[in-house]
Amino acid sequence: MNTLTEYETYIISALAQGANIQEVKKVLRHFGQKPDSVSSIEKKLKELKKKFECKTTFQLVYELGRYVVEIDVEEILK
Repeated sequence: MNTLTEYETYIISALAQGANIQEVKKVLRHFGQKPDSVSSIEKKLKELKKKFECKTTFQLVYELGRYVVEIDVEEILK
């Protein structure tokens, strides 16, 4: 069974709630997750796409929707 790390869960959750990569960086920083650079996030997304056999980030978020946790992205970005 495939499960996600806390780091991966925050990335997928932020994307599912409409955040772009720059905003995902701020969400990760808010929750104390490292690494939080754009390149690290993009690398992790590439790894997850390969692992879950997804071609796009949209497809990845759809496939991993069961792992999404509710976070207030708008509040974090203020």
